[in-house]
Formats: sequence, structure tokens, C-alpha cells
Amino acid sequence: MDYYKNKNCQPPYPPHSFPPSNYLVWAILTTIFCCLPFGIVAIVYSGKVNGLWYAGRQEDAYDAARKARMWTIISAVAGLVAGVVYSIVMFNTNWESLAG
Repeated sequence: MDYYKNKNCQPPYPPHSFPPSNYLVWAILTTIFCCLPFGIVAIVYSGKVNGLWYAGRQEDAYDAARKARMWTIISAVAGLVAGVVYSIVMFNTNWESLAG
């Protein structure tokens, strides 16, 4: 391949390598079911991964994938915490109205 013989020309991405996981499915699911604001941030970072990878910016692609994963986890945890708090509040409210 002539492409690699030129020392000044870098390949756009390493041969036989694949971009990191972009966590897009998980980001969309946590946006829908858990926490909308944090999920949107996760979707934005997920959308950047493949574009950065194929632009030859592998480190930035790995960084975007890491941030997408982080925001997906934050969204899931925030949704679970909000669900637990909501359940506790509703249980206490209903319990007090039944006790009367």
C-alpha cells in the first residue's frame, strides 16, 4: 500500500481497528426511561464517537465514548434515585391519608 510509505501522511485510523463503543442505545434508553437532561448529554457524546474516529482523532473518540458512558450511568442513577424518592413520598402521603 502506497499510503503507508509516505512518512508525512498518517492513516485516518489504524488498520484493522474498530471505533470504540458509542453507547448510543443505552443513552437513548436512559433518556427515555430515567433522566432526560443527563440522557441528552449522553446522546450528544455518543453521536460524536464515530465521527471523531473516522476523522482520525482516536483519542478524542475514546474520550467521547468514556463521557457518553459516564453520562449514561449518571442518567440511570439519577432516574433510580428520583424513582425511589417519588415512591417514598407517595407511600407516605397515601399512608397518612389512610390513617386519617
